[in-house]
Amino acid sequence: MTKSYSNVYEELYTYAKTLPVINTHSHHMTSIDQTYNLDTILRSSYVNWCGVSFGDTSESRRQFLEIVRFNSYFVWLEKGIMDIYDLDEPITEENWEKVSDIINKANQNDKYHLKILKERCRYEKILLDAYWNPGSNNNSDLFARVFRTDMFFHGYSSGLTDHNSNSPEKYIGSGIKDIDEYIARMRDAITIKKNEGCIALKSAIAYERSLDFNEVPKEKAQYAMTCKKDDLTKDDIKAFGDYVFFNICRIAAELDLPMQCHVGLGRLKDTNPMQMWEVIHKNPDTRFVLFHGGYPWTDEVLGLAHNCRNVYPDICWLPLISTSAAEKMLIELIEVSTIDKICWGCDTWTSEESAGALLAMEHVLASALSKKIAEGYLSVDLAKAIIKNILYKNAKLIYNL
Repeated sequence: MTKSYSNVYEELYTYAKTLPVINTHSHHMTSIDQTYNLDTILRSSYVNWCGVSFGDTSESRRQFLEIVRFNSYFVWLEKGIMDIYDLDEPITEENWEKVSDIINKANQNDKYHLKILKERCRYEKILLDAYWNPGSNNNSDLFARVFRTDMFFHGYSSGLTDHNSNSPEKYIGSGIKDIDEYIARMRDAITIKKNEGCIALKSAIAYERSLDFNEVPKEKAQYAMTCKKDDLTKDDIKAFGDYVFFNICRIAAELDLPMQCHVGLGRLKDTNPMQMWEVIHKNPDTRFVLFHGGYPWTDEVLGLAHNCRNVYPDICWLPLISTSAAEKMLIELIEVSTIDKICWGCDTWTSEESAGALLAMEHVLASALSKKIAEGYLSVDLAKAIIKNILYKNAKLIYNL
């Protein structure tokens, strides 16, 4: 007898929940304090990106919930909270304080947030992008170190920092005016981070500048370091950054470190992943992990994944941004890419939102693959193999875990 869509969905969803997970991207906070509660979680979540505030009154909370209730960020965060704390009803203005007290009581144990990640989320390893301390693992073996490289774009002049206040001088020293020495010291700094346990590099420079990286002559980068400050133009600064990033990508290949790249949402302007075509094309030995499915430019990531063997699409964050977009992209990725390259990460700060992100991804996998089974494109066994690849096997191989 042919199984119905709902029966297949349930079988795949249940199967996904039996698997260990390697979470490829997280900003998990370093610690939880004694005041941690529902308000803390909401203000540390993507729900806060909706730009809707709430206060301490029942009316302000009612208005907040009325506005954000159907936003995907809130839907999955709420599901995560309900699952972790065994709540029987959605969050309302009436039960807000009760829910908040339950959360606060559980987190008086300052290791409870890690217990959620290990036991509820089944994470075997979490790749941590600690932008506040690049290369950190939060003093926990649960986290794998990732080294963010944005600070190196700012070495053309002394005293500069990236958008997270990280200075290149901390890693390579000050007073460098020769581009060859700068690149050599940058290579040494990255090598040190690898030796300390970093398993990937990360670029979030899309929060500061365009992703239009061009291969420029060394002389242009040198000029940006030595010209008079008043003579420095935006084009000079871009050329310096272009030269630095091309070298970061080459170093990543030399050290066998995947290059994780933020593309899409955030700054949004000039963050279309197709702008990376030149740097991807001219660095064939570098593994470019393109984050977030490039949303809203998911088609561009699909095209790059189709044409470029060194592009690895990671749909971290995407199921939270738009569950429908994630499902659509996953279906197309299965069709146009190869199954060994697709990964997922939560891209969250709190355990509750991470749990919600995983619930969203498990739903996306079960729903998308059930549809492909109904079309006759896949069998149930092949769909289960895809789920294991995306949640676990691919990341283990890509990041040499």
